[in-house]
This record gives sequence, structure tokens and C-alpha cells, in this order.
Amino acid sequence: MDSLDGDFLKLILVVLSIMLILTLGCTQQTPPANNTTACTQEAKICPDGSAVGRTGPNCEFAPCPQIVGNDSDTHGCKGSAGYSWCEYQQKCVREWEIPCRMTVADALGIARASSCMDAGNITDVDAVYNNNSKTWWLGIQITRPGCSPACVVYENRTAEINWRCTGAIIYTVKTDNSSLGEILVDGTGYTLYAFSPDADGISTCYDSCEINWPPLLVVDTISIPSGFPGEFGVAMRTDNTTQVSYNGMPLYTYAGDDAPGDTNGQGIDGKWYVVHPTD
Repeated sequence: MDSLDGDFLKLILVVLSIMLILTLGCTQQTPPANNTTACTQEAKICPDGSAVGRTGPNCEFAPCPQIVGNDSDTHGCKGSAGYSWCEYQQKCVREWEIPCRMTVADALGIARASSCMDAGNITDVDAVYNNNSKTWWLGIQITRPGCSPACVVYENRTAEINWRCTGAIIYTVKTDNSSLGEILVDGTGYTLYAFSPDADGISTCYDSCEINWPPLLVVDTISIPSGFPGEFGVAMRTDNTTQVSYNGMPLYTYAGDDAPGDTNGQGIDGKWYVVHPTD
């Protein structure tokens, strides 16, 4: 019995020793509460070309240096004041931040696929880029006295005609006395009329109307009107011709007037009237 008791006691001691070892091992594997995360050695390149590393408990990057000065943009493009707008966009702004601006060749292609071609051939000779409106201005080979037409191409890749008329156009218009008083006539003495639906200054007389009422167009043979209390101007027609206007009303002759001084068109349809200098 004594031998069995001794063996049993030894067995109990071995079991207790194993339990103690296991307990101490688990305790040592518990990480300390204040353990911090290890950051990599990665670096971040800043807009000014410098590099910053990771910092802080969450491995965030340190802030990049701020760029200061009136001659730098937010990306550090120095000397931008010396660039044109187009050069500035190409040289200073990163490609993924702004679309590539069109070249004059791009603008020419857009213009030639637009309604600008209805006015005449478009050329990039003396093409101008407007930094303020971000538009290309291309010349149109068409003659309009007092005007310098151009095809304007916009950033959204649309285009339209701008006639650029200065108003410095001289007309063959004079006055004559008639049974209706002093009226405006053309250079040959035929009576000039206004059409009341044109009240907004835009001609509304086309097709059969303009056959009966030919518009007074700007021509190369000109003489300056003088002594008029009103103002002469132009009204652009849909066929791209330039019509003379007086106080904003486009002027017409009448096919039913057989001779200079006739006023047969007066009052027709309640819409056609001779034009007095004081109108």
C-alpha cells in the first residue's frame, strides 16, 4: 500500500506541474495594452516635389508643405502669370484634373462641321484664342461691308457665327418730298417702307414677301446719309445678307412702285408704311 500511495502522490504532482506551466505560458502570450501599430517606410510625393512620411498612431501621412506666393497655383506651378490661358492649362494643370484644351486644328474641324460653313469658307489664318471667354475665333471668307465675320468655337465644342459689325456702314439713303410729306428713299429715289411685324428689329419678310418687298441691302456703292434725326443700323437676314435699318426698323422698297416718288405701298395690309425721318 505504501508504494501505491507514493506513486499516486507523484502523479498528482506531475499533473499540477503541467497545469502551472500552461497557465504561465498563456499569460505571457497576452499582448500589452499599450502596443502600437508599426508603420511602413512608404513616402508620399507632394505637389512641390518634396516627400513626407507616415506619422501618428494610425499611420497617416504628414501634411505636405503649403505653397505660398501670388505667382503659384495650388499645385506649385510657378510663373503662371507669364503664360497665356491655354499655355497655363497645358503646362500647369495635371492631366487628370482638367480635359485637354482644343488646339486651333481641333477648332477648325468643329467650325467646318457647323453652321458657320453656311456663311463661307473658314480659315485658321490669323486665328485668335480669347483667354477670357475660352473661345477660338476663326475667320470666314465672306465680304460684308462694315463687318468682320468670324466663326466662334466654344469649349463645349459648338460653334456659331459672330458678324462683328461695327455699325460704321454708309448707306445710299436720302429724303424726298411726297404727298405724304418728307420720306426716306433709296439712291434711285424709290420710296422706302417699314414692316410693322419687324418691330423687334429683325426682318420677318421672306419668300414671296421679299419678292414683293425687296429689302434694302448694303452694297459697295455707298453714300453717307446726313441730317437725319434717327439712327441707321443693320439687320442680319437669314441668308446672311445685311439689310439697312432706320431706328431699328429694316427698310424695304415696293415692287408695285413704278417710278421714283411713288408711294403705292403705303398702308397695304395695315402693316406697310413709308418711313419719315422723324419716325
